[in-house]
Amino acid sequence: MLKDFANLFRIKKNERGISLVFLLLILFFQYLIISKFFFLFADYSDHNWDVFMRNFHMSGYDPITYSVVTNWHQGYDIIRHPLLAFMMYPFYLLNQVLWTVTSVNCCQILVSALLTFCAYYSFIFLHRVLTEIVEINNLSASLLSFFFFGFAYIFVTFLVPDHFAISLFLLLITIYITGLKIKKGKSFSIAESLFLFSLTAGVTLSNGVVIGILIFFVNGKKCLKPKFFLLSIILPSIILLGSGIGIKNYLGEETSVVNQQMSWVTDSANKVDIVVENFLGESIQLHRKYILGDVLVTRPIIVKYSWKAQYVVEAIILLFFIAGIYIGKQKRFLWAVLSILGFNILLHIIIGFAIDEVYIMTAHWGFVIPIAIAYLFTKSNRAVFVSIFFVVLLLTCYLWTYHGYLLFKYLTWTVKG
Repeated sequence: MLKDFANLFRIKKNERGISLVFLLLILFFQYLIISKFFFLFADYSDHNWDVFMRNFHMSGYDPITYSVVTNWHQGYDIIRHPLLAFMMYPFYLLNQVLWTVTSVNCCQILVSALLTFCAYYSFIFLHRVLTEIVEINNLSASLLSFFFFGFAYIFVTFLVPDHFAISLFLLLITIYITGLKIKKGKSFSIAESLFLFSLTAGVTLSNGVVIGILIFFVNGKKCLKPKFFLLSIILPSIILLGSGIGIKNYLGEETSVVNQQMSWVTDSANKVDIVVENFLGESIQLHRKYILGDVLVTRPIIVKYSWKAQYVVEAIILLFFIAGIYIGKQKRFLWAVLSILGFNILLHIIIGFAIDEVYIMTAHWGFVIPIAIAYLFTKSNRAVFVSIFFVVLLLTCYLWTYHGYLLFKYLTWTVKG
């Protein structure tokens, strides 16, 4: 199984050129964020960390990973991210070696390498989903892949030292494998399910629900058989959650799990506004006012767009998304992916978990949009295809230009002491 998993990372001929272009773009922005803060980490001190924290303002994202790779500790919420700190331990050890040899804290470089790897292969696996599962041509798949990575909080996700880039990478691998199994009429084995569930939920516990959804769409009622369900879902859930609670007890931290996790649930703004401005808005297009502001500091929960045309962009994307669902409504794979969106809507919009900054969760569901839109390309006649392709091309150019400019400005601002 592990050999088959490793084979997934071989780059195919039709992926090489377009993925290289994407890689160069990612490397450019990684260079900018490293350059902005490198002098604070190279000669690391508590004072420099304080200066960094006063200058690192990228929405609600946390730079915990820099801290963990610099001086390993259980920095993440172990209930929500039970294995994440342990996944960072090899990077910490490598950083210690490099620090000893060079006298420079290389945590930024190592984290950047991890983020670049996740970004590159996320692009690859989305591209494969579009070409091999939805079965659109290589050019259309390349366009939709760039379209997706132009989304505001996908673009930002691969620049910040948080867990979302790893999450997206693992989700897209699982979605690709799900598509292949549906297409070939195969099922997830217990070993495969256990591996994917543990790895993905280990990064973010809620991802375990997503993996469960995908397994159900592939295996059907078979996944509810006691042996399969207990060994592939229940057992790893108990181990992950139990170990998290155990470590918290050992560290003397609060272990009231439900109350602690639900502390992110609020109801302080109109949900219609949140859906329009944040869930469907900020997730895809940054608001220029309070750009990358944190709702825990100065950003209001609801910010309106300065340009009315941005609401038109939002409406066009939503229209294409709905049309794609209609075209692909008979595809089991599409409904599997849409179920992931449904879970996120339930969790964030209906229940209200992290609703005040729901846009930072885009990595957990945003891929549903290009996948649904891809089905438009499968049934359109030539005239309609060209029209849709041209509109998506314009949207992609706009998103990359708009966000590239804004992020370039942010990443080249002078750091204040």
